[in-house]
Amino acid sequence: MRHPSIQIDCLRLSENHSDPGVEGGMSSVLGRRRLLATVLPFVLFAPRASWAAASRPPARIGWLKIQGPQHTTGQLRAFRAGMRALGLVEGSDYVLEERYANNDGARLRSLTAELLADGVRIIVATSQPSIVAAADVTKGVPVIGRMNDDPVANGMARSLGRPGGNITGIYAMTEELNPKRLALLKEVSPSARLVGVLLRHDWSNAKHDWKVLGAAARQLELKLVAFDVHSADDLKLAFEQAVANHVSGIMTFRNPTVVTHLKLIAELSRKHRLPAVFDAREYVEAGGLMSYGPNIDAIYTRLATYVDKLLRGVRPGDLPIEQPTIFELVINKRTADAIGVALPSSLETRADTVIE
Repeated sequence: MRHPSIQIDCLRLSENHSDPGVEGGMSSVLGRRRLLATVLPFVLFAPRASWAAASRPPARIGWLKIQGPQHTTGQLRAFRAGMRALGLVEGSDYVLEERYANNDGARLRSLTAELLADGVRIIVATSQPSIVAAADVTKGVPVIGRMNDDPVANGMARSLGRPGGNITGIYAMTEELNPKRLALLKEVSPSARLVGVLLRHDWSNAKHDWKVLGAAARQLELKLVAFDVHSADDLKLAFEQAVANHVSGIMTFRNPTVVTHLKLIAELSRKHRLPAVFDAREYVEAGGLMSYGPNIDAIYTRLATYVDKLLRGVRPGDLPIEQPTIFELVINKRTADAIGVALPSSLETRADTVIE
């Protein structure tokens, strides 16, 4: 804002002038008039330009979540923090239009339609089901989010570097890390022979994930047993069957059931004294034994940079799909003690966070 300083300079010129006489005074008056004639249009124009910028309506950003508003609230806080770090002020630069399916995935398409009707410029889809639903409904409005399935393999992107279309975001590499998680479980329970996997047979990536994990299990001399879970009751039954079949540990394939009921899964694994490894620290904070994967809150902070670029006019198809480069190992030592697991000291040393 240079205009206030221009006005101050004009006043200083007037104050420093001494009147040498009528002719000098007249020259001074004419000089001031010429100066004001040059400066005044800019001074008068400045408030109008500033008002026009201030009166521009904030950009509407959609927030689409399959769960309810109280589920993993840290993700929304992290996104808002990312926006603030970029200088984007909620209420003036943007407003969030939040839509929650309350665990009913069938509602995601209609919620997407609501967001579009409300004029959102960008949709932040917070899960694979949300991304899929939004992508089905709109091909024009940018959809960004945390992707759990390979976006090139499932046809959402032409390539990670140049996705094309209106879908972009961050690929969390959940499935690629399953063999590493299984190895961690074996490290915690060296005598383990049978590992239960909580999955959904109807989920898009379940067959591929099972194949990848099966190869890793053979190398570790482990056998896998699948538990098809679609509800809280299914989960309770799965744990009862796991105990009856002498399962030594539990893993999860990320899907709406295991995400929605993350606290229940953590509670059941602790109740039945089963070591379990997960893909996100939320399970460990809820009482699960350990997790290995990217920091999901950090992903949502990073997604704010996508919003910033899109608002500046960058096309979504030109924004590369990023992948995390930092993965964290989180261990709940209280849970280990409660279920009778002796953690190897080397594992505790490698952990990024140990909850004690």
